[in-house]
Amino acid sequence: MSVRLARRLTVSLLVLAAVALIAVSAATGAGNNAGNLRVTAKTQTTVSLAWDSFGGSDYVVHFWKDGNWVKVTLPRTQRSYTWTGLLPNVQYYFWVKSGNSATSLVTPTTDPDRTPPSAPGNLRTGTVTASQISLAWDASTDDTGIREYLLTASPNEGNVIWTGPTSVNVVGLKPLTEYTFTVKAQDLGYNWSPSSDAVSATTAASSDTTPPTAPTNLRVSDEDGCGEVDLRWTQSVDDQDPQSAIRYRIFINDAPDPVGIWPIGTGRWITYGVVDGLNTFVLRAVDSAGNVSAPSNSYPITLNIC
Repeated sequence: MSVRLARRLTVSLLVLAAVALIAVSAATGAGNNAGNLRVTAKTQTTVSLAWDSFGGSDYVVHFWKDGNWVKVTLPRTQRSYTWTGLLPNVQYYFWVKSGNSATSLVTPTTDPDRTPPSAPGNLRTGTVTASQISLAWDASTDDTGIREYLLTASPNEGNVIWTGPTSVNVVGLKPLTEYTFTVKAQDLGYNWSPSSDAVSATTAASSDTTPPTAPTNLRVSDEDGCGEVDLRWTQSVDDQDPQSAIRYRIFINDAPDPVGIWPIGTGRWITYGVVDGLNTFVLRAVDSAGNVSAPSNSYPITLNIC
């Protein structure tokens, strides 16, 4: 996970936690904090709750998840419930209501997951063309579940792919080039598996000598005031490659983007400029045969220190 994404995820979780506390405080404020709601057991992915008899109607168990309250209604004869499918090492928010009475809020944290998944097995290639290689592998096993897989290629050329399924089609490759691939799994506790065994394949020859059209309508906006910028443009077209296979080289002040990752098959990208000064952004499109387009329009923007 990138630093930018990790930072945004942390902020989002803090916001959700604050909203949850405000929401449940408002919801339970009119109640009498009855029921003695308590956590009776928890694992990496489950939380078991129990409470004493209170109120005069069915019990409604509230659970704050993904920015919303999830509710389940239980009969008066039931005074326990287990939530499943949770994430490891995450604090969750629960309360129970019956009529106009409500319990206090309980905020357990699921157990951490420190066991990595097994390595993906049997990584193999399928269809190979001048610009694409399809791959598949056997799923990893884990005690909490697999979040996603990370496929990497050598030479890299931006071929770092996150995927949920156990197969992927890598596009935008160079013709007559040998690529070596590995894949590893990440579980719900963010533990990494060992890498799979490597597999190699060589792309076919290509007679393509025509570059893509130049990207147009490049716009750049200051994303967060700390050098992070949002680039948007109208995608290029090519006589042989689909738009999904066209890569874009980003140039900042006439130099290649130092982040070193080429966006592919998109008209939007987030990267970083040089803070406290004028930055000029330009794009060039590259097809799978390595043909480079003319430059896009240049876009100047001044970035200030946050």
